[in-house]
Formats: sequence, C-alpha cells, structure tokens
Amino acid sequence: MPSSRPTSKRRLVRPSTVVGGLLLLLVGLALLAVPFLKAPGHAQGARTDLEAARSSLAAGDVASAEASVQSARRHADEVQGAMQGIGGDIWSLVPVLGEPVADVRHLGNALDHLTSAAEVAVGTWPAVNGRRATLFGNGSVDIPTLDRLVRAVDAVSTHLDTAQLELSEVGDSSVGVGTRLADARDEATRVVNPLAAAARRARPLTDVLPELFGAQGERTYLLALLNPSEQRFSGGAPLTVVPMKVSDGRLAMGVARDTSDPDLFRVGRWDKVEGNPFHDGKLRLSTSTYAPDWSVSGEELLRGWERRTDSEVDGLVAVDVVALADMLRITGPVEAPGYGTLDAVTFTEKLVGDYDTFPDNEARKELNRAIVPLFAERLLQPGDGVAKIESLRASARGRHFALWMRHPDLQAAVADVGLSGELSDTPHDYVAVFNQNTNRSKADYWQQRDVTSDVRLAEDGSARVRLTVSVHNDSPPYVQPFPDPRAGTYVTKWNGMTIGVFLPEGAEVTRAVAGGTPQGTRVFDYYGRPYKLLRLTLPPGATREAVLEYDVPAAAVAPGDGTVTYRLDATPQGLVRPQALSVTVHWPEGYDVDELPEGWTRTGRGVASYSDPGLVTQPGFSVTGSVAAAAAP
Repeated sequence: MPSSRPTSKRRLVRPSTVVGGLLLLLVGLALLAVPFLKAPGHAQGARTDLEAARSSLAAGDVASAEASVQSARRHADEVQGAMQGIGGDIWSLVPVLGEPVADVRHLGNALDHLTSAAEVAVGTWPAVNGRRATLFGNGSVDIPTLDRLVRAVDAVSTHLDTAQLELSEVGDSSVGVGTRLADARDEATRVVNPLAAAARRARPLTDVLPELFGAQGERTYLLALLNPSEQRFSGGAPLTVVPMKVSDGRLAMGVARDTSDPDLFRVGRWDKVEGNPFHDGKLRLSTSTYAPDWSVSGEELLRGWERRTDSEVDGLVAVDVVALADMLRITGPVEAPGYGTLDAVTFTEKLVGDYDTFPDNEARKELNRAIVPLFAERLLQPGDGVAKIESLRASARGRHFALWMRHPDLQAAVADVGLSGELSDTPHDYVAVFNQNTNRSKADYWQQRDVTSDVRLAEDGSARVRLTVSVHNDSPPYVQPFPDPRAGTYVTKWNGMTIGVFLPEGAEVTRAVAGGTPQGTRVFDYYGRPYKLLRLTLPPGATREAVLEYDVPAAAVAPGDGTVTYRLDATPQGLVRPQALSVTVHWPEGYDVDELPEGWTRTGRGVASYSDPGLVTQPGFSVTGSVAAAAAP
C-alpha cells in the first residue's frame, strides 16, 4: 500500500547557477581591482613628483616644488584609496592572489609618509631660505621661526622613520609579483634610509638650537679666527678672538683682539684638561690648541681666555679663513681695509697667503680684527639659510669649522651632526696625519701633503702597514731686502713642522724614518690612541718624506667564515691645499675582493685601492675580501 507521505525531492544546483555566481564574483573583483591596478602608475607618478620637488628646491624654485608636492599628494592619496579601501580588503581575502596586498599596502603607507615629509619640508622652506626667509636677519635669529624649524625637523624625522618601518614590513617573495615588490621596496629603501639618517642626526641639534641662540637666557661664546698658514694639530693657529653674547636670538659682538697683544700673549698657567698630553707647563692662547680634538683644544683655549680676561664663556666657535671664504661664495664679496673687494676666490690668498704685501705687523693685525666679525655677520644676514648651513657642514667635515659647548647636552648634539672636530673612535685601521708649525712661520699656506698607506692583511684581521707622508714646500721666491731668517717671521719661506701620525688602536711601530734619518719606535698616548711624532724642516721648494711601518691588531674583521672585512676611517687636517690620500689593501693569498664601495677600484687579484686627491671629508669604508670570491670563475 503506498505511503500517504509526500515524496521529498532533492534540490539540485544547476551548473548554470554556479557559473553565474562565479562570473558575478569575478566581475565584482574585477571592478574592485580597477583602482588596485592603477596603484602602480600613481605610485610611479608620486615618485616622479617628489624627485622633481627635490630638484626644484635645490634650484631655489619653491613654487615649482610646491606644485610637484601637491601632485605627489594626489598620487599618494590615490594609492592609499586603492589599497586601504574595500577593494584592497576584498582582494586580501582571495587565496594566493591576495598575498601581495599587504606588501603593497606597506609600500603605499611608506609613500604616504614620504610625501608628508616633503609637504612639511616645502612648507617650511620659505621661512629658512630665499628672499623672504625670516630665520636670519640683521645680526639675529628669529626665535619663532627657529621654533617652527625645530617642529618641522621633528615631524620630517618621524615621517621618514615611519616610512622606514613600513618598508621593512614588505616581504621578499609573494606569488606573481613578489620580485617586483621586493625590488620596489629596495629602491625606496635606498632613497629613504639616508634621508631618515640625516634627519635623525639633525634632530638633536635643532632641538637645542633655541638654547644655543639664547632663547632660554643669555649665552656667551668666544669666536676664534684660525689661520691655516700656521698649523696646529687641531687646525689653524687661533690668532684673533672676539667674545660674543646672544640673547633671545640677538647677537652682540665684543671687541676683536689679536692673541699676540701683550695681555693675551703672556705665558701662563691654567688647569689643564685632564689627560691632555699637549699641555705641559706654561702656555699662551696661541699655543693652547695643540690637541687634535676640539673638545680638548677648545676647552684649553677657553680656560686660557678666562685666566687672562676674568670673563666666563659657555662655548667656542672655531672658524678658519678657508671656511670664511666659502661663506663668501654664498653671501657675496667683502670690503677689506687696504685690499678693497675680496671674493671667495681671492679671500684666503690675500688674507693669509700674501704677507709680503703687508707694510707691517700692525696692518696685518688691523685687517684680522676687521675680518673676524665677518663670520657671524654673514651667517646671520637675511636669506640663503640652507646654503649657509650646508657650507658650515662642509667646512666642519674638512676641519675648517668646529664648535665646543661646555653644556654636555649641547655638545652631544653638536657631535651628533659632525660639528665637534673630533678624531674617529674606530677600533680598526685609521689614517690621521696632522702637522704643527715649529719655526713660527706662515709657510703652511704652501704645504702640499701626500699620504699613502700600503696595507697587508692577515687572515686573523691583523695587518702590517707602511705609511708614507710626503710634504712639499711650494713657497714662492723670497723677495725681502734682507736674508731669509728661516724662522720667527711672517715672510720666511722655510717651513718647520712636527708631524703627528695618530695611529690605529693597539698599533706597534716597527720602523720610523723622517727626512732620511731613522727615528725611534716609541709612541705616545692620546686618550687611548697611540701617536707618533716626526720632525721635518723644508727649505723653499723642497720635498721631505716621513715613513712609518707598524702592525695593527684589528685592521679588519675576520669571523673565520672565509671573509676578511677591512675597515678604514680617515680624518683630514684643515689645510689650504687639502691633503691627498691613497690606500692600497692586499688581502691574504687565496682571497679576492668582493663588491667595492664608491671610490675604490680592484687593482689586482686580492688587491683594492682608494685615492682622493684632496681629502675634505672624514670618510669611513668597509671592504670585504673572501676565499669564495677567489674561487669564482
């Protein structure tokens, strides 16, 4: 008997329904992908705009820079809208295909922060640089503008740091586009990293600039004009000084004084800087700066000044004639008593390289006293703020400009941005050759110095080094009506010097020769760094050599994995004619050099060389050689 219950029917999903649903899903995803697919083009557009903005700012075209940054912002917003909106959310859920979305989002975030940093920079630029800049003007610093600059640097640094973090989140591989994304990340990182590092270095200094310029109360500094024609290990001799007071950004210059004036020239005693091997007994102000670090020489000079004048000071500004000349390149020529118009090309030569034309010493002193306030006056005149700051940074790298601040926080900020005039603290190989004038002449103006270092590495990272210092006295003919006294005058063409070679940590000298005469192997200690003294006397037109051979315990890093990484720092002296430096490094037998940093060349199997005809920065290098490289075809 048939059942009375109705028979149940199974519902079947038609194939056409499944296909239709998939088609709808694909259409929806395709529509959502439209902005996603446009994102790379917008990212490239933003990058092009940001590069254009940087070029426009460098050319002083603020209007074009602003337009480029505005365009970059539109592109960056399009990228963010595409990647951070619902389309990006949906695509991120799609198996396999959604894997790169997170990486693209991180790239978009990095671009957004980089654009924000550019917006802050361009917005602040007119107040710092250009005709209507308000940062500098009439011998003062505008504190409200300075506060704005401080906030801008903080904001830019934060945006760049965040961009770095976003880039670090981009993975190395994702299906389909992973290599392209990794390449984009690496390319962006190469741009962002140095910018972020520069902003981080600048941040501590900008944070303390208001205090440096007296925003929290009056501060007093001593400005020392250094003469590079008569060298000390720290730089040119401090022959003219002037006290300065700054309060709420307003600068007041004191009376410029020559350190050969009777009250300042007297030999005397003051408490030496602890550990300074170059303070031995009585000193003059003009002989107080023998130590190579300005944290030592600067403090010695301030203590001597206070002993002579009973005037306390908060810090020292040391600037030489070469740095002043570079400032004139930006601010224009100056009128000098007895010389008329001097520009960046003629300033150094006429001021410290042409003593034969001075009628007497008083005329020379008068010119120095007239010139020494020029630094502060030109620095604080309106306009060209960025160019003047860049000039000071370049002069500091070449050791023509330095600051010593007695307040620890201020000095730490100065050191962070490389304005402190210090030796490198590297534990590896180091080249730092300085000279001090010993015949009280101005013949260092014509000094031409070539330093060559030949380094032979061992597998444990130690090295044997042969350092040759060649000095040429390129002085002009002697023209005075009396015989050249060879010492003690401004007009002598003879050059007497003590060369100080500041060696790598732990170095042991095995051989020393100066002017063809063997020297002892004893070295002295400068705050843990050994140094060797060698004396030379150069007649006009003569060339003399000093040679040192020494062993370095840790010139390279050798972890025992078949690689030996040579590390070198170099420090220049602030000469009128920059010192030439050549370095040749030989790796152990069986090694060859890997990828070389800029400025280095492969000069043989396992041999690399570096050459700089005029060392005006303080470079640091890392060069790797390996057994694997030697075995490669």
